[in-house]
Amino acid sequence: MLQAMPRTSQANDADLVQRLRQGDESAMREVVERYQQRLFALIYGIVRDRHEVEDVAQEVFLKVFTRIDRFNGQSRFYTWLYRVAANAAKDHVKKRSRRPSVALEDDAVLPEHGDGPRQQASRRELREAVRRAISDLSPRYREILTLRELQGLTYNEVATVLRISIGTVESRLHRARAKLKTRLERHA
Repeated sequence: MLQAMPRTSQANDADLVQRLRQGDESAMREVVERYQQRLFALIYGIVRDRHEVEDVAQEVFLKVFTRIDRFNGQSRFYTWLYRVAANAAKDHVKKRSRRPSVALEDDAVLPEHGDGPRQQASRRELREAVRRAISDLSPRYREILTLRELQGLTYNEVATVLRISIGTVESRLHRARAKLKTRLERHA
């Protein structure tokens, strides 16, 4: 799985939020630069269509900039930002129910490391199996796997983003991993 990106300090985020509330355009650019990759990965994990990620991300950043006054500071800024992104992505999936999900990008799961043709073919086959298995999961399981495993959020942060209890995070994550494992065992 991907390693979590380093987190920014809460103090920097507090300053950034203050600047956003004052309408500072450089703060808006900084939010995009600081969180764009992480949000793209989160949104992709839910939306499952790389062509739609940018549209949803733009919608998320617009919401953040226009609704910054709704951030009350009781959680970290990036947790609130992730909640906005997760909700926008889930809404997008509901609206788009006419199309099937698209799987993870090749590089997003298992990068290739210059192995021979057999190892590369084996990795491609495994990646395809992982993509199919993840695509077969319900959106709630894809979402929780994305937040915890790909984004590296803690259980507390996942609970805050999804507005569920830590116990629910634990049980949902356990079920998601079990379902993924079962699907992958069928492939083996």
